[in-house]
Amino acid sequence: MHSTSTLALSRRQFARSGLVLGASALTGTGGAMAADMPPAAPARASGPIVLHGASPRLTMHAVDTFHGSAATGLRIDFSRFDSGAYVPIRSFVVNANGRADEPLLIDDSYRSGRYEMLLHVDEYFAAKGSRLPRPAFLSKVPVRFQVVNTAEHIHLPIQFGPWSYTYSRGS
Repeated sequence: MHSTSTLALSRRQFARSGLVLGASALTGTGGAMAADMPPAAPARASGPIVLHGASPRLTMHAVDTFHGSAATGLRIDFSRFDSGAYVPIRSFVVNANGRADEPLLIDDSYRSGRYEMLLHVDEYFAAKGSRLPRPAFLSKVPVRFQVVNTAEHIHLPIQFGPWSYTYSRGS
């Protein structure tokens, strides 16, 4: 029968050997870096996203970072820049998944140009009953972007809270 101290020692040795074995497996070199291995390089895009027969489109996804959920019920006004001003295309309300029910632009409507989504975050947080200072720090949040290549799918992930927002070009 093993004593408690012998059992604890063998567990520690087992844990250490597992760590060494795991590190060797991750490097693929038995613990040493390969001299002939090139340095890591950033990933490069290979071209537009192909949607297996679906036409290119503009889509969006809004996430409420304050509540940690999809921005269900957020009203957005979508516009196109034309002749020196943003001209409304349509307004919509974000669905339960945080998205517009349909692509914002698709087929013949998907054209190069400057666009804006105006997020009514003040109305959104008021409708949710969020206890925030009045007046709100953010009220109407503009998300402005350009479509250059209409052969590509553009997806706009948007994250917002009562005091900040961010968005990026996804695909």
